[in-house]
Amino acid sequence: MQNSLIGFILAIVSMVGLGVSSFLYKQSTTAIGPVNTTFFYYLFSVVFASVAWIFFKEEGFASKELLWPFLTAVFLFISVLTFNFAIKYIDVSIGATIRSLSFIVTVVLAVLIFKEKLYLKDYIALTLAIVAIVIFGMNNSR
Repeated sequence: MQNSLIGFILAIVSMVGLGVSSFLYKQSTTAIGPVNTTFFYYLFSVVFASVAWIFFKEEGFASKELLWPFLTAVFLFISVLTFNFAIKYIDVSIGATIRSLSFIVTVVLAVLIFKEKLYLKDYIALTLAIVAIVIFGMNNSR
């Protein structure tokens, strides 16, 4: 139970961090542009990641296992760059709402590849979350 609570708390911190960063992307892309924002985001991330790696260094691993963080970086780069361009043309609240539907991809991959099981309550929760996000993301006529 303790590990579950720690995981839940860390997931909430991650959610808040992603929400704040999504908001800040709009400020940054307006100030310096989508490509510059993406470049400096990753440049500064290298600094933060290096400090974290030094302090929390994990046990060794086989170099072939670097494929996984490489692929993660590729998909995150695509996500960040396209999001930065998207919010140049649409409200950040709409762009972030659409982007938050990424959990659908995660759930589908987890079920198909990791064979995670979903129960009726999970399907109901997913459906309600999707409906809520789609409704929120609809462009209001003003």
